[in-house]
Amino acid sequence: MADCGKVKRGIPAPCETPAGGLQTTLVQLRKDDIASYVRDATNPKLVTITMKAGKKGFPFVGMGESNNARAKLTPTKYGSPLYAHEVDLVAFTSDPADYATVEDLAKDTTVSVVKDNNGNILVYGLNAGLKATKADTDTANADTGGAPEITVVSTKEKGLADFFAVMDNTGATPVIDPIATAAAFEALYV
Repeated sequence: MADCGKVKRGIPAPCETPAGGLQTTLVQLRKDDIASYVRDATNPKLVTITMKAGKKGFPFVGMGESNNARAKLTPTKYGSPLYAHEVDLVAFTSDPADYATVEDLAKDTTVSVVKDNNGNILVYGLNAGLKATKADTDTANADTGGAPEITVVSTKEKGLADFFAVMDNTGATPVIDPIATAAAFEALYV
């Protein structure tokens, strides 16, 4: 039997437990609006996304823990396992144009780019794309004020979430450039 996968290294315990949850800004990108993405040669979990000329993503500014993202292993009977990516978000809005955006995103295949509470920017759905499984409103929902609650899902991703990063290659060892990464994240929707 071929040696198809190996444990690459041990993972030491962190000094502090990571902070769970996401920050409030989440960006939905139409998969068709992505011109390209490049994986880092040293660490393929690091990606940089380039949008097509004139295209931008759609920011969803949440409140508290209204934006949530998950990735889960879904073993297959034959071949490599797949991963399910799922993102929940709430569009806190009462604007007709924003409702139309929610309806349009429900029709499209999208990618979610989200900041977590540890300073990482995570990318969900980059391989197969996320499809809406929920875009509901409920005027009786006191938590959302009747705003659209959206869930986007992919069951055919090749791994856990990717990390959005711009690399600084000026030194002997490439490192993530936090200023360039933050600017590139904002450029996805500003």
